[in-house]
Amino acid sequence: MTTSTATTTTQYLLDVLRPQQKPDQWQQQAQQLNWDDFAVRAIAFGLAPQVYARLKMWHTKIPPKTMAKLAVTHKMQTQRSAAIYAQLAQVLAACTTANLQPVALKGVHLAACYYPEPAQRPMNDIDLLFTPDELPQAEAMLLALGYGGKHKSAETGARVTKHTSTFRREEAETGNATPNPYLSAGLDRTIEPHSSLQESWFGLKVDITPGIRERVDTAVLTPNAPACHVLNPTDLLHHICLHFSFHLIQGAPSFVQLTDLLVITQHQHLDSEERASEAAWFASEDANSSTGKVDWNIFLQRVAEAKSAGYVLAALTLAQKLVGAPLPDHILPKLAEQTPHSLRQRIEQMDLAYVLRRTQQKPLLTLGDRLRRGVKDRIEIARWAPTWGEKWRVWQTAVQFTRTDTAQMLKK
Repeated sequence: MTTSTATTTTQYLLDVLRPQQKPDQWQQQAQQLNWDDFAVRAIAFGLAPQVYARLKMWHTKIPPKTMAKLAVTHKMQTQRSAAIYAQLAQVLAACTTANLQPVALKGVHLAACYYPEPAQRPMNDIDLLFTPDELPQAEAMLLALGYGGKHKSAETGARVTKHTSTFRREEAETGNATPNPYLSAGLDRTIEPHSSLQESWFGLKVDITPGIRERVDTAVLTPNAPACHVLNPTDLLHHICLHFSFHLIQGAPSFVQLTDLLVITQHQHLDSEERASEAAWFASEDANSSTGKVDWNIFLQRVAEAKSAGYVLAALTLAQKLVGAPLPDHILPKLAEQTPHSLRQRIEQMDLAYVLRRTQQKPLLTLGDRLRRGVKDRIEIARWAPTWGEKWRVWQTAVQFTRTDTAQMLKK
């Protein structure tokens, strides 16, 4: 399949999810699709449950084999989501007993409060934010629940600092895992206890943690579980923008994060009754709604404070361009004003082909592959750095070879 054909098929896939998409018009334009590739891409990108739900609602006539593949994936994700939220309920109950107050992040929050049903938002882990003081107790709690912990220094590899440990139950280690997180057959998910929301990757850094806890909302994410803290809508959008852009920078799967941006911005255009009817579960009665509206003025203010405009501009530009995320007219121009000219030009040129190139890279099989990718990736990463000092910080991670993952492999 040619690159242009792959891009076209992927765009038709994303077009299913556009808020104002007309079913008849979409189906007429999609007549020449390779339906097998369409289904494979939907599954591999983590979009199959959403696409299935939308096509079923449309009563769209597509090949039965394709619809069956999407339906099976939706059913599997429904089962997986139920298991994930059962797992989350157990952990939150243990947190309550231990007087810990985590903030539920990303997938478990979005799936419960923003998507029409949890199954439409696949996830590969459960992310919980603790204070640095709570973290040792949280890790001890997870060990007591039967999880095994793995730790990695923030001073080596990609220099990721937001979490340096992952916890997984031993029985889950023997499951049928795959390189693609959205195709894993295991039901039990990794738990990642975060101590910050800092996004970092080979010298790039942006941190929105300060003040986050003072602004949290509270929500019940699953029945039979205590209420927990979640990010308020303004901070949530900021966080997911950064998370999406850093996925692009890393070359990690990004399409689920793209639809996260879509559902958050879509909620800004729904009234309270519509938001309540679409939510899979519900926010606590005595708390602020976790699906309230973004305060766009405060959003721009916090972006300026965090110096994150370039990352946010890229995320929202692509969300609007690729899936029709609804944004106020002034947001992208205001973000562009805060973004260095060279990066702003690059963002204007970013399209679906760019996203596919970044996120669909060949596996690294040899030392030569790793060395070439290391140089190539740092060229890409440095382009995102807003200052020359930060560009140098990116290249320092290559100069400090002994702290790279490649050096650690050679030692072994």
